[in-house]
Amino acid sequence: MTRSEPLMSDPFPIIVGRGRSGTTLLRAMFDSHPSLAIPPESHFLVTLDRSARTFRGHGRFSIERFSAALIGHWGFRGWGLDEAMVRSTLAAAHPMTYAEAVRAIFERYATDRGKTRYGEKTPMNVLHMRKLARLFPEARFIHLIRDGRDVALSYRDADFGTTSIGESAVFWRRFVTRGRRDGRRLGPARYREVRYEDLVRDPEPALRSLCSFVDLPFDAAMLRYFERADDVMEGVDHRSHHRSVYLPPTQGLRDWRRDMAPEEVELFESVAGRLLAELGYERRTRASSLLSRARGASVWTRVQARRGASRLNVLTASGSRP
Repeated sequence: MTRSEPLMSDPFPIIVGRGRSGTTLLRAMFDSHPSLAIPPESHFLVTLDRSARTFRGHGRFSIERFSAALIGHWGFRGWGLDEAMVRSTLAAAHPMTYAEAVRAIFERYATDRGKTRYGEKTPMNVLHMRKLARLFPEARFIHLIRDGRDVALSYRDADFGTTSIGESAVFWRRFVTRGRRDGRRLGPARYREVRYEDLVRDPEPALRSLCSFVDLPFDAAMLRYFERADDVMEGVDHRSHHRSVYLPPTQGLRDWRRDMAPEEVELFESVAGRLLAELGYERRTRASSLLSRARGASVWTRVQARRGASRLNVLTASGSRP
């Protein structure tokens, strides 16, 4: 291998999914493995890559520019690596590309915790798997899927994200559909789906299968993640909304059958009922009322209009033209 070719390594597990689908729980399980460290959500893998061309100057990768961008990114603040540590790590690694620089930082995070391997967990990256797959040929994606009605209830109880059942249905449908579509394109060697419900009902078989997928021997410590919950949650935002990490695998923390009003169930299913059925989740309503279909269509149109306006604002701010 020449130095200009991608630096291959052990498989790089990347956990993705719609938020509030149990990705923090799965991260806690994997981070409790004696060989694997997964830092708090990074959020910078895709955003910094968009600026990757600015990290090159005079024909070489600029450690200075990359370090400044990384330290200044809000997603890096919980990692416990200061600027001096970042610079010394990169100086020792001599990265020639953005991907090599990222690998060096993840490796440093793992080494500082006595681990030999690293992974990543940022749910939003379910929308960017193809880009990340190109950046990191060793990446293997674990897509955690949860019943969207329970996801909607979880968001409603949180102090972040959407609280609207209809909008939750729109975003759940978008994220899950996109992840499954791109995952099929990546193929079974690089993409694996797991249901949240299976993970909490019988975690050991699910974890053994996922460990095999990322070439990691299963370790029973993964089942005892809750014994070190405070360590896992260090640097994580909204800690009070991740109570499952402090409990053994527990079913029924939320249950749409118990906690969601019939009209809310009908609205959610008017937007995302087809995907629920495709995934094998039961449906309460087989045919939504005309009013629910109209409300669902209105929510979908409103969310899409906001997305379009947001993209236009980004393009305008960058001086580009739509």
